[in-house]
Amino acid sequence: MNIKEFLQTRPLSWSAISSWEYDPEQWYKRYILNEKEPDSAAMLFGKELANSIENDKPLVPVTIIGKAEHQFKVVFNGIPLVGFVDNFCVETFRKLGEYKSGVKAWDQERADDHGQITMYLMMNYITNKVPPEEVECFLEWVPTEETGDFKVKFKEPVEVHKFHTKRTMTDIIRFGARINATVEAMQKYVDQKEKTKN
Repeated sequence: MNIKEFLQTRPLSWSAISSWEYDPEQWYKRYILNEKEPDSAAMLFGKELANSIENDKPLVPVTIIGKAEHQFKVVFNGIPLVGFVDNFCVETFRKLGEYKSGVKAWDQERADDHGQITMYLMMNYITNKVPPEEVECFLEWVPTEETGDFKVKFKEPVEVHKFHTKRTMTDIIRFGARINATVEAMQKYVDQKEKTKN
């Protein structure tokens, strides 16, 4: 299988990149074999929060700056990429927001390192020619906790933690190199899998 050809029908997303970086076997099963694992309670809760924002009825007082779930589709070095920004100003292309829920704490360092924002800024630059230095970015995190019956709820008192974060042209150039290296490694992994099957 040629990964670049495969990506023509299923473009590379941040979810696929993070799945690959977390566990190549998990990525292979989910994206190549299309074996779906049921969503965890935390994932379902995250989707519920995202849907509430998309429907203009946010479950918590997050910052709204523009269009929810704004789609980017670009081709970088022959590699199709796709991304859905949680919130994006489609008038100026210069404001971008991501929302996170979960037990694991977000802090400034984690927000500054978050590749998803870097990827979206790279796609914004390719699409709208806006350098990342000109984009005002933030990540908002709402802490959650498990209820004890396999469900998740907002941690009381409900708080939205906001982190302003910046990226540079150097950051998005590095991210482009990361995409190239990732696709190359994916190709080697798939080739190895096909060899062992035969």
